[in-house]
Amino acid sequence: MSDTPDYSTCRTSPHAARRLLQELGYTALRVVTPTLPIDIIAWKNRQDILLIKVKSLRRPLKKDRLVSEMNPLFQMAASGTCPGTIQLWIRRAAVWDRYHVMAGGFAAIKEGVHGI
Repeated sequence: MSDTPDYSTCRTSPHAARRLLQELGYTALRVVTPTLPIDIIAWKNRQDILLIKVKSLRRPLKKDRLVSEMNPLFQMAASGTCPGTIQLWIRRAAVWDRYHVMAGGFAAIKEGVHGI
């Protein structure tokens, strides 16, 4: 287990996600550009590439807000120009909810899926 604090904010969550990915053997880089809708690019080998948007919330996310958070990611997936898997990670307290984002929708990621 990691020594990541139980509190989460919009500033600490991307760093916690990056550390988690590194613990799992990924090389993970923080993306700090407003032109891309992702926060982290991570890879384990040439075929296992993750593009991740990280959010931090205090309350559960309603479905309409979840979809609006994913809209830029849907567009990114629909473009067909991105390598790898696009994901949305939402951290609430010390729990991560993770979603695989595709051009036509999204699916919750269960433990062990997509290398995590």
